[in-house]
Amino acid sequence: MMRILHTADWHLGKMFYGEYLTDDQEYVLRQQFLPLLKEAAVDVVVIAGDIYDRSLPPTGAVELFDEMITKIANEAHIPCMIISGNHDSATRLSFGNNLLSAQGIYIAGDWNKLVNPVIMEDKFGKVSFYLIPFADPAEIRQQFGNRDVHDHESALRQVLAYYPRGTARSVCVAHAFVKGGITSDSERPLAIGGTEVVDVSCFDGFSYTALGHLHGPQQAGSRKNVRYAGSLLKYSFGEARQKKSFLLVDMDGNGQVGFESIPIMSRRDVRIIEGDFATLMAAEDTQTDDFILARVLDSEPILDGMTKIRQKYPNALALETPNRRMMGMQEGPRAVGKTTEFELFQSFVQSMRGEGLSVQEQACATDIWQRLLAEDGDGML
Repeated sequence: MMRILHTADWHLGKMFYGEYLTDDQEYVLRQQFLPLLKEAAVDVVVIAGDIYDRSLPPTGAVELFDEMITKIANEAHIPCMIISGNHDSATRLSFGNNLLSAQGIYIAGDWNKLVNPVIMEDKFGKVSFYLIPFADPAEIRQQFGNRDVHDHESALRQVLAYYPRGTARSVCVAHAFVKGGITSDSERPLAIGGTEVVDVSCFDGFSYTALGHLHGPQQAGSRKNVRYAGSLLKYSFGEARQKKSFLLVDMDGNGQVGFESIPIMSRRDVRIIEGDFATLMAAEDTQTDDFILARVLDSEPILDGMTKIRQKYPNALALETPNRRMMGMQEGPRAVGKTTEFELFQSFVQSMRGEGLSVQEQACATDIWQRLLAEDGDGML
């Protein structure tokens, strides 16, 4: 049996309401992830993209990733399969890959350097790992010279067509948005207008598919052998109810897989507390260091409400007053929402000139937005 630890979406260097989460990420990786490799007798580690939160990560994030892969290779002596996600710079992430692969750290980032599958062995024989980094459809269309590649699904199928499937034990590692997946508000769209979605049938023929991108742990559609591990931490208040975990995958000699989720114990939780102000302030709470969104239900204004909340919860990040908003007295920016930046732009155009974007303007704006997403200049898109 081969035991695989599947994780993804670390987003090292992530900022949450202006605060770097590097210390919280470091805590989980040092105190739980590394010990788990030995405790669970892991044979292979898989990290399915979005190692970093932005294409040019801060120094502390790079140092933490370097520490992790060094300890995986030199202390745990376990091979590790890594792909780039849509937040990563493929070229930067795969720097030194030739040297690292000699130490058992395999990083697939740059589409211009497609490689053969990585072969691992157990007592039953070989297992092929196909590392499929994230890439924009335009890159795949140009690289393969196929004009029929027009969205993420056709791009993925173009790449996967080169890999044999169904004849032996195999693992596909990819970063994609499978149709029907449950999204979170901290996930950056892969594309505009629905072209990002891929059908789960893209992964037919693999014994197991380890996915990244969606932050909630879940299986993809009806396929039990196609799964998202979820993110390392909760990266938005929209994820407050999610249970983060590392996923252990056991593959037998026939390629059948079984699963065990190991709950992630973070240093500080991300929570939403709700009630009238007096009740929230009087309630007993032993986890006052958590990141808090306080949803205050009073209809009357609370003088210095956030200051008072922070006297009890020093890491409180946002205050919502939904009942006052219903009365037309909304204060400050919305803390939780589903509106994307592109939708805000469309609403702005509508409000300024009284009509929406034309078909031509929509196409032009979509193209510009796609390029902005790809460039990730400030990590905010």
